Amino acid sequence: MADHSRPTAPDWEKEHLLAGFDRLYARLVAWARNAPAWPPFEEASGLVRRLEPRLKAPEIDLDRALVVGFLGGSGTGKSTLFNALLGRPVSRAGKEYRPMTRRAVVACHPSVDPRFLGLDDDDMEVHKINVPMLQQMILVDCPDPDTQDPEDGAGGVKHLDILRTVLPHCDVLVHTVTSQKYKSHVVGRELLKNAPGRQILYVQTHSKLDEDNRRDLRTYLDGLGLDVPEVFRLDAADALRNQELGEPVDAEFARFRDLLEHELASRARHRIRRANLLGLYDWLLATIRPPIDAGLDAVGRLERSMDADRAALLAKVRARMTERIDANRRLWRSRVLRALTQAWGAGPLAGLLGLWSAGGSLVRSLILLRARTPTQAMLAGGLALSQLAGEKWRERQAAGAWAAEADLGLTEADVARARSVLRGHLADAGINSPAPASTTATPRDLSAEQLADVAVAAYQKLDTEAGAIIERRVATRASRPVHVLFEAAFCLLPAYLAFHMGRNFFYEHLWNRAPLLGLDFLLQAALWCLIWGVLLGFLLLHLLNRGIVRELKGAVIRLSPADLFESLYADSAAACLSIRGHAATLDSIARELGQLKGAVGGGGVLDLGLGGLRTNGRPATTGAEAQASIDPIPPMIEPVVPASTARDRGPVKREVAT
Repeated sequence: MADHSRPTAPDWEKEHLLAGFDRLYARLVAWARNAPAWPPFEEASGLVRRLEPRLKAPEIDLDRALVVGFLGGSGTGKSTLFNALLGRPVSRAGKEYRPMTRRAVVACHPSVDPRFLGLDDDDMEVHKINVPMLQQMILVDCPDPDTQDPEDGAGGVKHLDILRTVLPHCDVLVHTVTSQKYKSHVVGRELLKNAPGRQILYVQTHSKLDEDNRRDLRTYLDGLGLDVPEVFRLDAADALRNQELGEPVDAEFARFRDLLEHELASRARHRIRRANLLGLYDWLLATIRPPIDAGLDAVGRLERSMDADRAALLAKVRARMTERIDANRRLWRSRVLRALTQAWGAGPLAGLLGLWSAGGSLVRSLILLRARTPTQAMLAGGLALSQLAGEKWRERQAAGAWAAEADLGLTEADVARARSVLRGHLADAGINSPAPASTTATPRDLSAEQLADVAVAAYQKLDTEAGAIIERRVATRASRPVHVLFEAAFCLLPAYLAFHMGRNFFYEHLWNRAPLLGLDFLLQAALWCLIWGVLLGFLLLHLLNRGIVRELKGAVIRLSPADLFESLYADSAAACLSIRGHAATLDSIARELGQLKGAVGGGGVLDLGLGGLRTNGRPATTGAEAQASIDPIPPMIEPVVPASTARDRGPVKREVAT
């Protein structure tokens, strides 16, 4: 025995398909709710919110009866075609009844409750007919949109309200025209407003009386942005008359009726509903994408403007910093000397270089040694302290010069001008300008604050680069082998002098009675040792300092605008990045929609002669027009109910049981 509790392959396919629709719905709704504050996103989010009830694909909607609505101008044979399909005169048609259709005429199976169409009992005329065509289909003859019902009174539009209530519930629209009446602005507007997410059958009636005008009709519909795979040409009045006389109908009408009864309602019902839902998503994305793309062009111009402004400001900063590097060569050489003494540590030459680095302190100590009285010592100490304070102050001034306004080459006017240009581009891109941190701050105060931030950032960046360059040069050009080599070279002269003094004392004086070398020799030896050490130090420092200014200027060139002007452009850059990221998410949703269309076989039903709104070109309605034209279906759509349930709810007015 077969296990009927185990899911079959079609069941799995159906569940997988519904899961794909649910995932697409959840992503699009989340995208709309989490959109950044930007006019194109706000417009798109509003449209998604209006269509949100129709974007959901509950399983019960895929299984309910197919709703086919007949839409056309007065006199186009719409009601006659409705009657001919049912094989009996149900909806009033003829010149004596103009406007022919004042209410929605609904033909359904006796087991169906049509109140899910959203109409009051007085606004629809229900005919419950037990015929095979209505087993899984509901036919609705909609009111004429291009005439006024006399019962509405002067300026009445009740028939339009009924029409706009019924059409959102239709799965397929049958659009009827004649060779004389096919360019109706009112009918075309209602057709375009309800085309998204619906399939359309195009029918030219009165074929026995009028000439074939389908080529002009195709051109007109194509101009509206509609796909027209096929236009049926038939005579509904002749078909109804033949059925009343028991005679066969012509082949074109029979083919059209067979398409509705056997292809659409029976075999292609689920396929049409999936195509409708995919078409609605396709239209929605095609509608909201052009304003977003146009806005992204403005965002791109804003980004290019920010890059140009930052480059101009950075050029001024680089030029001024390059001048300051040339003017402060002594500062970099002293930093190299300090780094060298710290890296070498002990050694005769290292000690001499340390004395060289601390030359000011040595001079001050010599002044203190010459003091003979407490008063002289106090004066010497005060002088030494003042010199030390002056030296430290000059070092701080040299270091702090990088953060000074003049040394950056920028003024408050430069920053204010850049901010003004930035606000203009922000307005063009539709991005709200960031508010100042304090509501009481003036533009001048804000510019000064931004300028100080830029100065500190530039100084910190360059100081870090300079320290890294100096450490790298000392590590590579004054490594341990170089240290040993220079120490050995420095010790050659003192060693030779010591050898000469020892030879003079132990050999020449003791054995040859030569006179001893005097104090003047010691002083000259010390002087020449000092000179030798200074020469070696100059050589070493020359090796270390050669090209350091060029490297520091290279560090200035490597300064990034983002590092310097982050505080000035951070909010705008973050807004642009957020907008581009959210737009990329929409692209991902579009790709997922394409994959879902591929999973359900493309989602199209063109092989059945059904057309719809064309989304691969320019959409028929965009932006605010789309929001104004879409009437969302209520979230809870009442499905087909048994006849007993319908009777429990009370009778429906104008119900004709057949």
